Amino acid sequence: MKIKDEKFAVEVNKQMSPNETTIGEMQVYSDIVCASLCADNPTCCTASYSKASKQCKLYSCCEPKTVPSSSGIFLRKLPDLYDILDCSDIPNGSPSGVYTIYHKDGPFDVYCDVNTDGIWTVIQRRLDGVIDFYRNWQDYKHGFGNVNSEYWLGNDHLHHILSARDYRIRIDLQDWNGGTRYVEYDIFFVGNEAINYVLTIGNYSGNVEDSIVYSGLENCKMNGMAFSTWDADNDNSSNNCAANSEHAGWWYNSCTRANLNGIYYNGGVIKHDGMYWENWYNSDYSLKKIAIMKIKPKYLRCSESNG
Repeated sequence: MKIKDEKFAVEVNKQMSPNETTIGEMQVYSDIVCASLCADNPTCCTASYSKASKQCKLYSCCEPKTVPSSSGIFLRKLPDLYDILDCSDIPNGSPSGVYTIYHKDGPFDVYCDVNTDGIWTVIQRRLDGVIDFYRNWQDYKHGFGNVNSEYWLGNDHLHHILSARDYRIRIDLQDWNGGTRYVEYDIFFVGNEAINYVLTIGNYSGNVEDSIVYSGLENCKMNGMAFSTWDADNDNSSNNCAANSEHAGWWYNSCTRANLNGIYYNGGVIKHDGMYWENWYNSDYSLKKIAIMKIKPKYLRCSESNG
Protein backbone atom coordinates (compact mmCIF):
# COMPACT_ATOMS: atom_id res chain seq x y z
CA MET A 1 0.00 0.00 0.00
CA LYS A 2 1.31 3.46 -0.90
CA ILE A 3 -0.18 6.57 0.75
CA LYS A 4 1.21 10.09 0.24
CA ASP A 5 4.67 8.86 -0.81
CA GLU A 6 4.80 6.50 2.19
CA LYS A 7 4.78 2.74 1.65
CA PHE A 8 3.04 0.50 4.18
CA ALA A 9 3.23 -3.20 4.90
CA VAL A 10 -0.29 -4.50 5.53
CA GLU A 11 -1.10 -7.53 7.69
CA VAL A 12 -4.72 -8.61 8.08
CA ASN A 13 -6.33 -10.40 11.04
CA LYS A 14 -3.87 -8.76 13.38
CA GLN A 15 -3.99 -5.75 15.67
CA MET A 16 -1.75 -4.04 18.19
CA SER A 17 -1.57 -5.45 21.69
CA PRO A 18 -3.79 -3.51 24.12
CA ASN A 19 -0.70 -3.01 26.30
CA GLU A 20 0.88 -0.71 23.70
CA THR A 21 0.60 3.06 24.17
CA THR A 22 -0.92 5.11 21.35
CA ILE A 23 0.13 8.53 20.07
CA GLY A 24 -3.28 9.10 18.49
CA GLU A 25 -6.71 7.50 18.26
CA MET A 26 -9.78 8.29 16.15
CA GLN A 27 -12.68 6.71 14.25
CA VAL A 28 -12.29 6.63 10.46
CA TYR A 29 -14.09 4.77 7.67
CA SER A 30 -11.19 2.70 6.24
CA ASP A 31 -7.68 1.38 6.76
CA ILE A 32 -6.54 3.65 3.90
CA VAL A 33 -7.58 6.73 5.87
CA CYS A 34 -5.85 5.28 8.94
CA ALA A 35 -2.64 4.80 6.92
CA SER A 36 -2.99 8.36 5.63
CA LEU A 37 -3.13 9.70 9.20
CA CYS A 38 0.03 7.77 10.03
CA ALA A 39 1.72 9.09 6.86
CA ASP A 40 0.90 12.66 7.92
CA ASN A 41 2.43 12.14 11.37
CA PRO A 42 6.26 12.08 11.31
CA THR A 43 6.37 10.31 14.69
CA CYS A 44 4.04 7.50 13.55
CA CYS A 45 5.70 4.24 12.54
CA THR A 46 2.82 1.77 12.87
CA ALA A 47 -0.98 1.86 12.99
CA SER A 48 -3.78 -0.53 13.89
CA TYR A 49 -7.25 -0.40 12.32
CA SER A 50 -10.40 -2.29 13.36
CA LYS A 51 -12.94 -2.94 10.63
CA ALA A 52 -15.56 -3.68 13.31
CA SER A 53 -15.23 -0.53 15.41
CA LYS A 54 -13.72 1.71 12.69
CA GLN A 55 -11.09 2.64 15.28
CA CYS A 56 -7.67 3.81 14.05
CA LYS A 57 -4.77 3.86 16.50
CA LEU A 58 -1.33 5.31 15.79
CA TYR A 59 1.95 4.24 17.41
CA SER A 60 5.49 5.57 17.40
CA CYS A 61 7.15 2.18 17.93
CA CYS A 62 8.34 0.25 14.91
CA GLU A 63 8.56 -3.19 16.55
CA PRO A 64 5.30 -3.50 18.52
CA LYS A 65 3.60 -6.49 20.05
CA THR A 66 0.59 -7.68 18.07
CA VAL A 67 -2.28 -10.09 18.76
CA PRO A 68 -4.69 -11.98 16.45
CA SER A 69 -7.93 -10.17 15.53
CA SER A 70 -10.52 -11.26 12.96
CA SER A 71 -11.35 -7.62 12.15
CA GLY A 72 -7.88 -6.14 12.63
CA ILE A 73 -5.49 -4.62 10.09
CA PHE A 74 -1.91 -3.85 11.09
CA LEU A 75 -0.02 -1.17 9.13
CA ARG A 76 3.71 -0.48 9.25
CA LYS A 77 5.65 2.20 7.40
CA LEU A 78 8.29 0.77 5.12
CA PRO A 79 11.60 2.60 4.77
CA ASP A 80 12.42 4.35 1.54
CA LEU A 81 15.46 2.92 -0.22
CA TYR A 82 17.63 5.76 1.08
CA ASP A 83 16.26 5.39 4.61
CA ILE A 84 18.03 2.06 5.10
CA LEU A 85 20.55 3.21 7.70
CA ASP A 86 21.22 -0.23 9.16
CA CYS A 87 19.84 -3.75 8.95
CA SER A 88 16.91 -2.93 11.23
CA ASP A 89 15.42 -0.96 8.32
CA ILE A 90 15.15 -3.90 5.93
CA PRO A 91 11.55 -5.12 5.37
CA ASN A 92 9.99 -7.50 7.88
CA GLY A 93 10.42 -11.11 6.86
CA SER A 94 13.71 -10.53 5.04
CA PRO A 95 16.26 -13.36 5.41
CA SER A 96 19.84 -13.09 6.61
CA GLY A 97 22.17 -11.95 3.85
CA VAL A 98 23.95 -9.03 2.22
CA TYR A 99 22.07 -5.72 1.92
CA THR A 100 23.01 -2.22 0.80
CA ILE A 101 22.66 0.60 3.32
CA TYR A 102 22.96 4.32 2.70
CA HIS A 103 24.84 7.09 4.47
CA LYS A 104 26.38 10.42 3.54
CA ASP A 105 29.57 8.74 2.35
CA GLY A 106 27.52 6.72 -0.14
CA PRO A 107 26.03 3.22 -0.26
CA PHE A 108 27.89 0.19 1.03
CA ASP A 109 27.11 -3.47 1.64
CA VAL A 110 26.72 -5.14 5.02
CA TYR A 111 25.70 -8.58 6.21
CA CYS A 112 22.38 -8.58 8.08
CA ASP A 113 21.95 -11.31 10.70
CA VAL A 114 18.24 -12.04 11.14
CA ASN A 115 17.31 -14.21 14.14
CA THR A 116 14.83 -14.50 17.00
CA ASP A 117 16.68 -11.77 18.89
CA GLY A 118 16.12 -9.19 16.15
CA ILE A 119 17.95 -7.94 13.09
CA TRP A 120 21.63 -7.14 13.56
CA THR A 121 24.17 -5.31 11.39
CA VAL A 122 27.42 -7.29 11.28
CA ILE A 123 30.51 -5.10 11.66
CA GLN A 124 33.16 -7.83 12.00
CA ARG A 125 33.34 -11.57 11.46
CA ARG A 126 36.16 -14.11 11.82
CA LEU A 127 35.51 -17.64 10.61
CA ASP A 128 38.53 -19.40 9.14
CA GLY A 129 41.47 -17.02 8.78
CA VAL A 130 41.12 -16.55 5.02
CA ILE A 131 41.27 -12.76 5.45
CA ASP A 132 44.38 -11.10 6.93
CA PHE A 133 43.39 -8.63 9.69
CA TYR A 134 46.92 -7.28 10.22
CA ARG A 135 46.19 -4.17 8.15
CA ASN A 136 47.11 -0.52 7.99
CA TRP A 137 45.08 2.55 8.99
CA GLN A 138 43.54 3.11 5.57
CA ASP A 139 42.32 -0.48 5.33
CA TYR A 140 40.62 -0.27 8.72
CA LYS A 141 39.22 3.14 7.82
CA HIS A 142 37.52 1.96 4.62
CA GLY A 143 36.94 -1.70 5.50
CA PHE A 144 38.18 -4.93 3.95
CA GLY A 145 37.30 -8.56 3.33
CA ASN A 146 34.17 -10.23 1.96
CA VAL A 147 30.79 -9.42 3.54
CA ASN A 148 29.66 -12.98 2.81
CA SER A 149 32.44 -14.40 4.96
CA GLU A 150 35.22 -12.61 6.91
CA TYR A 151 35.34 -8.82 6.97
CA TRP A 152 35.79 -5.56 8.86
CA LEU A 153 33.06 -3.07 7.95
CA GLY A 154 35.32 0.00 8.11
CA ASN A 155 35.71 2.62 10.83
CA ASP A 156 34.23 5.42 8.72
CA HIS A 157 31.16 3.33 7.90
CA LEU A 158 30.86 2.29 11.53
CA HIS A 159 31.01 5.88 12.75
CA HIS A 160 28.34 7.01 10.28
CA ILE A 161 25.97 4.20 11.27
CA LEU A 162 26.44 4.77 14.99
CA SER A 163 25.86 8.53 14.61
CA ALA A 164 22.29 8.00 13.39
CA ARG A 165 20.85 6.16 16.42
CA ASP A 166 21.74 4.70 19.81
CA TYR A 167 23.12 1.16 19.50
CA ARG A 168 24.07 -1.92 21.46
CA ILE A 169 26.72 -4.41 20.39
CA ARG A 170 26.85 -8.19 20.72
CA ILE A 171 29.94 -10.37 20.31
CA ASP A 172 29.61 -14.14 19.74
CA LEU A 173 32.66 -16.30 20.48
CA GLN A 174 33.50 -19.94 19.74
CA ASP A 175 36.42 -22.10 20.89
CA TRP A 176 37.95 -25.14 19.20
CA ASN A 177 35.87 -27.57 21.28
CA GLY A 178 32.53 -26.23 20.05
CA GLY A 179 31.96 -24.12 23.16
CA THR A 180 30.25 -20.76 22.66
CA ARG A 181 30.00 -17.58 24.68
CA TYR A 182 28.54 -14.14 24.11
CA VAL A 183 28.74 -10.63 25.53
CA GLU A 184 26.58 -7.57 24.95
CA TYR A 185 27.21 -3.91 25.70
CA ASP A 186 24.25 -1.55 25.86
CA ILE A 187 26.45 1.49 25.15
CA PHE A 188 28.51 1.50 21.96
CA PHE A 189 29.83 4.40 19.90
CA VAL A 190 32.88 5.07 17.75
CA GLY A 191 34.04 8.64 17.08
CA ASN A 192 35.25 9.99 13.75
CA GLU A 193 38.73 9.92 12.24
CA ALA A 194 39.59 13.36 13.61
CA ILE A 195 39.66 11.83 17.11
CA ASN A 196 41.07 8.48 15.92
CA TYR A 197 37.76 6.60 16.20
CA VAL A 198 37.67 6.80 20.00
CA LEU A 199 35.58 4.00 21.52
CA THR A 200 32.74 4.51 23.99
CA ILE A 201 31.45 1.23 25.39
CA GLY A 202 29.68 0.10 28.57
CA ASN A 203 26.83 -1.71 30.35
CA TYR A 204 28.10 -5.27 29.98
CA SER A 205 26.00 -8.44 30.08
CA GLY A 206 26.73 -11.99 28.89
CA ASN A 207 27.76 -15.50 29.89
CA VAL A 208 31.53 -14.99 29.91
CA GLU A 209 33.48 -12.56 32.05
CA ASP A 210 33.97 -9.09 30.58
CA SER A 211 37.33 -8.49 28.89
CA ILE A 212 36.67 -5.00 27.52
CA VAL A 213 35.29 -2.60 30.15
CA TYR A 214 35.97 -4.34 33.47
CA SER A 215 38.86 -6.44 32.25
CA GLY A 216 40.58 -6.83 35.63
CA LEU A 217 43.50 -4.57 34.72
CA GLU A 218 43.12 -0.79 34.62
CA ASN A 219 45.60 -0.40 31.77
CA CYS A 220 43.67 -2.94 29.64
CA LYS A 221 40.28 -1.20 29.72
CA MET A 222 39.19 -0.19 26.23
CA ASN A 223 36.53 2.43 26.98
CA GLY A 224 37.82 5.84 25.86
CA MET A 225 40.67 4.38 23.80
CA ALA A 226 41.60 5.54 20.29
CA PHE A 227 41.96 3.03 17.46
CA SER A 228 45.48 1.90 16.55
CA THR A 229 47.09 0.08 13.65
CA TRP A 230 50.72 -0.84 12.97
CA ASP A 231 51.23 2.47 11.11
CA ALA A 232 49.12 4.65 13.49
CA ASP A 233 50.16 4.20 17.12
CA ASN A 234 47.46 5.77 19.32
CA ASP A 235 47.67 3.49 22.37
CA ASN A 236 48.91 4.29 25.89
CA SER A 237 51.93 2.02 25.63
CA SER A 238 55.48 2.97 24.63
CA ASN A 239 55.63 -0.34 22.74
CA ASN A 240 53.12 0.22 19.86
CA CYS A 241 50.84 -2.71 20.67
CA ALA A 242 49.42 -3.00 17.15
CA ALA A 243 52.83 -3.39 15.51
CA ASN A 244 54.98 -5.06 18.14
CA SER A 245 52.81 -7.39 20.20
CA GLU A 246 49.16 -7.80 19.18
CA HIS A 247 49.51 -7.56 15.37
CA ALA A 248 46.05 -6.16 14.65
CA GLY A 249 44.01 -3.00 14.40
CA TRP A 250 42.13 -2.40 17.68
CA TRP A 251 41.35 -0.05 20.56
CA TYR A 252 44.48 -0.74 22.61
CA ASN A 253 45.19 0.80 25.99
CA SER A 254 48.61 -0.14 27.37
CA CYS A 255 47.52 -3.72 26.70
CA THR A 256 44.32 -5.61 26.00
CA ARG A 257 42.46 -8.66 27.23
CA ALA A 258 40.36 -8.91 24.07
CA ASN A 259 42.21 -9.05 20.75
CA LEU A 260 39.39 -9.89 18.37
CA ASN A 261 41.22 -8.75 15.22
CA GLY A 262 44.36 -10.69 16.09
CA ILE A 263 46.18 -13.30 14.02
CA TYR A 264 44.09 -16.39 13.21
CA TYR A 265 45.77 -19.54 14.58
CA ASN A 266 44.46 -23.07 14.14
CA GLY A 267 43.91 -25.53 16.96
CA GLY A 268 43.44 -23.38 20.06
CA VAL A 269 47.08 -22.48 20.59
CA ILE A 270 48.07 -19.84 23.13
CA LYS A 271 49.53 -16.87 21.27
CA HIS A 272 49.80 -13.31 22.56
CA ASP A 273 48.93 -11.92 19.13
CA GLY A 274 46.10 -14.39 18.54
CA MET A 275 42.36 -13.87 18.40
CA TYR A 276 41.51 -14.16 22.09
CA TRP A 277 39.06 -13.23 24.86
CA GLU A 278 41.35 -13.56 27.82
CA ASN A 279 38.75 -13.73 30.59
CA TRP A 280 37.19 -16.86 29.09
CA TYR A 281 40.28 -19.08 29.32
CA ASN A 282 42.40 -16.85 31.60
CA SER A 283 45.00 -16.98 28.84
CA ASP A 284 45.67 -15.88 25.27
CA TYR A 285 43.91 -18.99 23.92
CA SER A 286 43.31 -18.30 20.23
CA LEU A 287 39.64 -18.82 19.41
CA LYS A 288 38.19 -20.64 16.42
CA LYS A 289 35.60 -18.01 15.59
CA ILE A 290 34.52 -14.55 16.45
CA ALA A 291 31.28 -15.68 14.90
CA ILE A 292 30.00 -12.12 14.79
CA MET A 293 30.52 -8.62 16.15
CA LYS A 294 27.16 -7.04 15.42
CA ILE A 295 25.08 -3.99 16.34
CA LYS A 296 21.41 -3.06 16.44
CA PRO A 297 19.48 0.04 17.56
CA LYS A 298 18.28 0.15 21.15
CA TYR A 299 14.62 0.05 20.14
CA LEU A 300 12.14 -0.81 22.87
CA ARG A 301 8.65 -2.08 22.41
CA CYS A 302 6.11 0.64 23.29
CA SER A 303 4.84 -1.18 26.36
CA GLU A 304 8.41 -1.66 27.64
CA SER A 305 9.35 1.98 27.10
CA ASN A 306 6.29 3.07 29.04
CA GLY A 307 6.63 0.56 31.83
